[in-house]
Amino acid sequence: MTLAAGELAIDLTLRDGVVDAVQLASTRPQVADALLRGRPADEAVALLPRLFSICGRAHGLAAELAVEAARGAPPAAAAPAQSGSPDRPDRPDRPDRLARLEAELAHELLWRTLLDWPRLLGEPADADALARVRTALASGERSALRTAIEQTVLAGPAAPWWEHEHVPAFEIWVAQARTVAARVLAAVQRDGARHGAPRAPVALLPAPPAAADLASIDAALTRDAQFELRPELDGAPAETGTVARLQAHPLVAALTRAYGRSALTRLAARITELARIACGAPAGQPLFGALALDAQRGLGWVETARGLLVHVAHLQGDRVAQWRIVAPTEWNFHPRGALLQGLIGAHAVGAADLAQRAQWLVQSLDPCVSYRVRVNGSELAHA
Repeated sequence: MTLAAGELAIDLTLRDGVVDAVQLASTRPQVADALLRGRPADEAVALLPRLFSICGRAHGLAAELAVEAARGAPPAAAAPAQSGSPDRPDRPDRPDRLARLEAELAHELLWRTLLDWPRLLGEPADADALARVRTALASGERSALRTAIEQTVLAGPAAPWWEHEHVPAFEIWVAQARTVAARVLAAVQRDGARHGAPRAPVALLPAPPAAADLASIDAALTRDAQFELRPELDGAPAETGTVARLQAHPLVAALTRAYGRSALTRLAARITELARIACGAPAGQPLFGALALDAQRGLGWVETARGLLVHVAHLQGDRVAQWRIVAPTEWNFHPRGALLQGLIGAHAVGAADLAQRAQWLVQSLDPCVSYRVRVNGSELAHA
């Protein structure tokens, strides 16, 4: 059994060549609480990865962490900067959890890069390449995964990409590489390298989240029964994802200075994270963690390909009294968030041009549901 995925509808109004209205509506169901309430906690943890067809492992890990915290277990060691570092000793389960999480993270990033990005260029999806990647992931051999990423995405060694620091080196790669990822980035760059950068400030969710940020999210969930649908941090929309996790990486920081937090910068950040995984570089920060709340309540969080995922479990005895989930898609596609701020006021030569540019931006923010783009009432794109 999996939850119905729902759909994201994006309605744009183009008037005199300028976008003057952006409306977002999501039909994604929020039914985890109804499905889990009353179940034994361990049963709920086992069920959650099967409920979500996308990022199932991340949901399962967030659920495990939330239940552990609700039961008062010590917090998990969540991916230290260097494995076994003395200031953050490994728990026995940490390496396995981290390996499973990074494998899923790579799969989700590659799914978009090899199947969805080609469609932006009118090209067929590269299902064969994704099949090779899945074989590499199933084998558990990092060398096989590295080879697959280098051949299908990077067109060269992963380590030099991960070590990029300057915009000119990135632009040379875009011009010379022959992978679909490079062709998509070249098309986005030609479209206008600053396209999709927020016109008004949209905060990045802290990565990793501080205990105070997690407590603020929990307090908002307690106050607002609809918080999962339109999450906010300190009363304002926020953005999450690879661009938040890698904002301090030299190349991502340089691209942000040059092009803003644009579609180009976000897509480049996703490829940079693939390069990190391929060459085995540590994340440099925790990728998951937990927070004990109160009265048999616990919060588990995981960094997914799309950004911060939060589960909050409230137990009574050993059964679920309430279960809340705040997913990255709802942060990134908040009606007043990054998508609106990246499109409102944008200039376009026509409806088809605007639909194409909207797709660049949507893919860079990466919803976990299908989407439709309508311009002045006419549907011009869907995926």
